[in-house]
Amino acid sequence: MNMINRHIAVFLILLTGLYANGQTSKSGIQDSTAQELQFLKSVTDSAFRVSIGVFPKKPDDALYTFKVGGTYRFFGTYTHHRSPLLLSEGGSGDTALPRSLFIGDDAQLPNLTLNFSGRPSAKTSWGFDLYAFQFLDGLFGSTYGQGQVSNSAKPTVYSPLSGTRLAGNLGLLLGINLYGNFETDLGVIGIKTGGIHWVSISDMTLAAFTGYNRFILFERNPWDPIGGKTVDRYDNFFSSGNINQDTRWGEKAFTGTIVEASQLPGKLSLKALYGKTELNGGFLTIPNLSYGGQLKRDLPFGFAAINTFNNQTFSDSLNTESIGFNIATGQIQANIAKGILFKSEIGAGRYFSPIHDLPWGEAINVKLNFNDKRVRFPFEIHYFRVNPNVINNNAIFWNSAIREASNNNLQAGVVGSSATLAPFASSLTGIGQFTNNRQGVNINAEFPFKKFKLSVANGISSEIKGLSNRISYGHPVNQLTRSRFWRWNFPTEVGAYNRYNVIFRDVYEIVELRDTGVAKKFNVIEVQGKYRGKLGLKDFYAFLLNRYSSVQDFNSAITVFSEKAYLRHYSNELETYYLLNPKTVIATYWGYERIIANYRTETDDISRRPRNQEGWGIGLGIDYNLAKNTALFIRHRWFRFEDKSFIRDAFNGTETVVELKLSF
Repeated sequence: MNMINRHIAVFLILLTGLYANGQTSKSGIQDSTAQELQFLKSVTDSAFRVSIGVFPKKPDDALYTFKVGGTYRFFGTYTHHRSPLLLSEGGSGDTALPRSLFIGDDAQLPNLTLNFSGRPSAKTSWGFDLYAFQFLDGLFGSTYGQGQVSNSAKPTVYSPLSGTRLAGNLGLLLGINLYGNFETDLGVIGIKTGGIHWVSISDMTLAAFTGYNRFILFERNPWDPIGGKTVDRYDNFFSSGNINQDTRWGEKAFTGTIVEASQLPGKLSLKALYGKTELNGGFLTIPNLSYGGQLKRDLPFGFAAINTFNNQTFSDSLNTESIGFNIATGQIQANIAKGILFKSEIGAGRYFSPIHDLPWGEAINVKLNFNDKRVRFPFEIHYFRVNPNVINNNAIFWNSAIREASNNNLQAGVVGSSATLAPFASSLTGIGQFTNNRQGVNINAEFPFKKFKLSVANGISSEIKGLSNRISYGHPVNQLTRSRFWRWNFPTEVGAYNRYNVIFRDVYEIVELRDTGVAKKFNVIEVQGKYRGKLGLKDFYAFLLNRYSSVQDFNSAITVFSEKAYLRHYSNELETYYLLNPKTVIATYWGYERIIANYRTETDDISRRPRNQEGWGIGLGIDYNLAKNTALFIRHRWFRFEDKSFIRDAFNGTETVVELKLSF
């Protein structure tokens, strides 16, 4: 009898609902129907507590979405040195192995990345990232920086920082990241904590240098994503001037807690950070922290923001002495007229330590961009000035003013070290990249044509004070190949004559000047050409990048090409890409660099001559789409370098790189 009653109740509800839908224009009938539905619901409520037929139980509250994605990257390098490569001077006289095979990426980058995310409600989400490495726990010898690690010497799960760590100093990206977003009446609140997150505030506070997209694509970056077609990467570089990048592009690694709030009343948004960066962190028990944030307001013509970033690291166990910096800026971005964009960030910063107590100094970064159709070619004017007292290695400018203090004696690049590398001295930098103790102007212009695009830039800058008698510079040709000569750590004063310093995916060297107390002047010209056309009815791309820099003790409107300059630095790189078929791209590379110093710099004890360096790089490669979101990249390079004045500084050989990358 009860079963019959339940079926009758169901029938009456359905019938009444159909009747109500057919009489929506009559309010009286609607009211009556609503009352009947409410009555029937109360009568049959107990009946529906039991699952019957096609009416399943209502599921309990649970995650209604859960996703797992990520990337896998196999990376292998085979290097053949045709002549001995001196890795360090002194009694050890270490040289690179004539042949070496290296599987994995020693630059603290994971082989496997997994991204987990879920959404428990329409207004809440969560997620975490998990990273996995190939620790190379085998008989790998001196090429990898240390011998095989015995089981008894390995760290335990109870004390992961003790013992001998696998693979040197792999630390970045290890851990689990947690994050969540919540929609509230006040606004959208996002929280990130733990692990490593990639975040930025502004160029002068917390950000990574992105430049003007003047770079070479021949050797891929670990963070380069996989597109639908390999040729899309080169087509986008010609069409829009940039390539697809992942979340790390332009961001800085940060561990701790990040709170972001958007859509707040008054068109406000907020970002707050509390934790550590890779430069101001470490594993010491002595307190050290970085903190900062941004308060931003959207305006009809752009936005205005207040930014700050700070660090404090105690240098003793009693917390009586500390090392750190403060910087605060105001930022405005405005479309002041049609096709005219104004960007400015102006503020002040300082540095403090037991041996330094520097006063506040100015930090200025202003850009005026003209990109109107009435202008025959778009161009930008950039002015910057950073006081030598402003120290912040987490921003886009480098420290070239003072030697920073450290709260331990561990060498830079070693796990647990809180020391940064020695100052870059008076650095040669590209357009848009600058240092403190420097002021200058950059002018960028682009000339677009149908199949050819040309961009030209001229940079003029000068030191504010003559604090150093040293100049540092890098080697664009074979840059990444050089950085792989020294594995795991980022050592300083290595190589021939102990004048090389290894940093992330780069190597720079320092030259001493005979002059002291000179406020040096810098010039750089950059020329980039891009071509897109057909070769045998197939797509063909060619990209050219030339840089011409000089350092001298006098002002000049353009790069100095005579021996009056302390140092002249020229590099020329050309790469081509040919679409052989829809899945295959053939890549080629040619690079040449020349570095010449005058006799007002250090000379060799034997030749009595200053630096006279020449480097070559020739490459051939293949990009091949194996399947959707899966591609194989092969690069083979012939490299050669010599200093005709300093005969021990020379190397030549070949390098083959194989990368298999897939995303899912």
